[in-house]
Amino acid sequence: MEPEPGDVAQLIHQVAVLGGGIAGAAAALRLAQGGLHPVWIAQNRQDTFKPGEHLSAAAIPLLKTLGSDAMLRSEVHRHAHSTYSAWGSDMLVERNAIVHLEGPPIVLDRGAFEDALTAQAVAAGAQRIEQDVGNLRVADGLWHLDTGDNQIKVGFVFDATGRKAIVASKFATRFQADKLSCQYALFTSSALEDPRPVTLIEAEARGWWYMSVLADQRVIVNFYSDADLPGFDNAQLEENAHRTKAISAYLSDYGYRISGDAKRITTNSSWIAPAIGAGWVAIGDASTAFDPLSSHGMTTALWSAIQAADAFVAQDRGKMHAYAENVAKGVEQYLTALYQVYSSEQRWVDRPFWARRAGTYAKTDKVPKAENTF
Repeated sequence: MEPEPGDVAQLIHQVAVLGGGIAGAAAALRLAQGGLHPVWIAQNRQDTFKPGEHLSAAAIPLLKTLGSDAMLRSEVHRHAHSTYSAWGSDMLVERNAIVHLEGPPIVLDRGAFEDALTAQAVAAGAQRIEQDVGNLRVADGLWHLDTGDNQIKVGFVFDATGRKAIVASKFATRFQADKLSCQYALFTSSALEDPRPVTLIEAEARGWWYMSVLADQRVIVNFYSDADLPGFDNAQLEENAHRTKAISAYLSDYGYRISGDAKRITTNSSWIAPAIGAGWVAIGDASTAFDPLSSHGMTTALWSAIQAADAFVAQDRGKMHAYAENVAKGVEQYLTALYQVYSSEQRWVDRPFWARRAGTYAKTDKVPKAENTF
C-alpha cells in the first residue's frame, strides 16, 4: 500500500550500505552483483574537487573483480609513471613504475571515478537514496534508519561512512594513532607549455608536501601536518609551497598559481576494532583509515568492500570473521611500516611533527582480535 501524502514510508530491506565514496559504491555494486538489492543511503557527491587521487596499481585486480577496470581508460585519469620524493635528504629520488610488475599507479579524477562507480552500482540493482541517516537504532532484531523521508528497517548494515563510522563507533572502540590533517588547494597555469606529468613528495620541518599533476594539467598541492599545529590561509599556503625546493621549482617553471580556496581535511591513522559486530560490518575508512603517505586508502576501500560483501552474500560467518582478522593484521603491518618510513626522516627529529612520530606507530597493542559476532 502506498503511503498517504505526508506519511513517512516504512521500508524493509535485507541489507543497507551507509555512506558514499569508493567503499560505499563498491559494496553496493558487489552486493547487487551477488543477486541482492541493497538499499544504499548516501548524499549525492558535491560537484567539487575531491582530494585523494593516487590509486595504487594493486587496486586494478580489485576493479577487474568488480568489472570496473575499463573506467580507468577515461581521459580524465592518467598513469603515474614516476614519483619523486625528497625524504631523508634534499636529494630527489625517483620511484619509476617500470620496476613494478603490477604496472604504474593511476592519478585519478577522484570525483569522476566515484561517479562512474556509483552509476555502475545503480545499474546493477543498488537502490540509492540520496540522503543522510539522521538517526539509527536497533529494535526487534532490525536496524531502524531514519532518513527524514523514509524510516528504513534492515537486517544488516555496511558502515561506509568514513572516519565518522556512524554505526561502528557506537558498538566498537575506535583508535587513533595521530592528529594528521591535510591542507590542499588546486593550482593552475596560463603557460602554453604542457607541464611534465609528475608527482612530488617533499619533507620539511613542519610536516610534508605532496604535489601531483592531474590529467587536465591542474596541479593539486597538499601540505600534511598535525591538526593542532599552525596551518596556512590561502596566501600562506602558496607562499610556503614556494619556499620548498623541488615543488617550488616545478610551480615556478610552469607558472602555477593557486586558484580557489585552500581547504583542510582530517587524514589521521585510525581504525575500528573489531571491524564486525552483530548485524554490521565496517568497510573503507570506517574500518581503517590510512595516512595518505601509504597510498593504501582507495585500494583498501575496494578490498574491504569486496571481501565483506562476498562474505555477506554467501552468509558465511567464517569468511566474515576472516575479513575482520585480516583487517586487524593489516593495521599491525601498516603501523610498523609507517613507523619505518617516518623514522627514516632524521633531519628534524626535535620538531613537534617529527618528534611525535618517533616510536608512535610501533605501538600496535591497540589492535585486538576480532570477535565472531557476525
